[in-house]
Amino acid sequence: MVWQWLADLERLMKNIILILAALLLFPALVLGGEKEEADLKETMIPLARELLLRIGQTNDLPSTTNQVISYKVDYFDAPPGWSANLQLTNGWVFRFVAEKGDTNVSAFHLPGEKEEAYLKEEMIPLAQEFLLRIGQTNGLPSATNQVQKYSVNYFSDRPGCLADMTLTNGCGFSFHTETNKTEVWSFQRPIKTYYSLAGAPKAKIEAVKALLLQNKLNEEKAVALAKKYFELLGHREEDFHPLDFYPGEILQDYWSGGDDGHGGKLPYYQITWYRKDVRRQELDDHDSNAMLKIVIITVSGIDSSLISYEKDQLPIGSDF
Repeated sequence: MVWQWLADLERLMKNIILILAALLLFPALVLGGEKEEADLKETMIPLARELLLRIGQTNDLPSTTNQVISYKVDYFDAPPGWSANLQLTNGWVFRFVAEKGDTNVSAFHLPGEKEEAYLKEEMIPLAQEFLLRIGQTNGLPSATNQVQKYSVNYFSDRPGCLADMTLTNGCGFSFHTETNKTEVWSFQRPIKTYYSLAGAPKAKIEAVKALLLQNKLNEEKAVALAKKYFELLGHREEDFHPLDFYPGEILQDYWSGGDDGHGGKLPYYQITWYRKDVRRQELDDHDSNAMLKIVIITVSGIDSSLISYEKDQLPIGSDF
């Protein structure tokens, strides 16, 4: 009798654990009301399906709630509308914002086999190629154990994605894929090029001031160094305006604060090139499209290395 009672108790405890696990893993499915379920069936699942079809993801398209792992809907009054998150069994996660009769949806995929393949076949090799082009041969990435984190975000209107990867050495890369073409559009070494030292300890302020003592560059030499990296990364000066085209194209980074509040300079230089089809009036008018037709390079006056690189609204693999 005692053994039978213990067995029944064990079964009861297992059932309780399963119920608790279900509540933790699928809170919205268990707790969602009729209104939330209606939005799930009538809006969220159809829009998720439509988005996946639009970007060429045709496997395991959602059509019923049994393909939903979890969802949550938050309603707001001013203006009236709602926002929601939805996670499907196929690994896709969606974010919805509905207001004024329109519903916007964005999506990303939890890292899985597809994302890991993209990491191994595109991101790591392109990062290695980028570093070799700029002459950085130490610590080249070759395996996933050199990757600290990564993410892949798919476009909602076409095949392709934007992706980010941070290596264990702190270097960060951003990637852009359209159809079958991919490139590194952004790179950042783990070096701070700005410090806010208002109220900072005197020792820290002195340490930042000392960085400038290591500077081996002036503005002219910094521009020459930046042009070297500009060309190594495949850009042509004839495709861009001269560096005196618009104010602020050559900047020396700085720190702020200190005892007098005036801050000081750092041994880092940022150079910006505007593509030659950009007009001054567009920049004066803060035209966002024109302002993003740029290449920005930051170089170090300490070791003459490339600190950061950014290429914005330019085609993959070319300037035009």
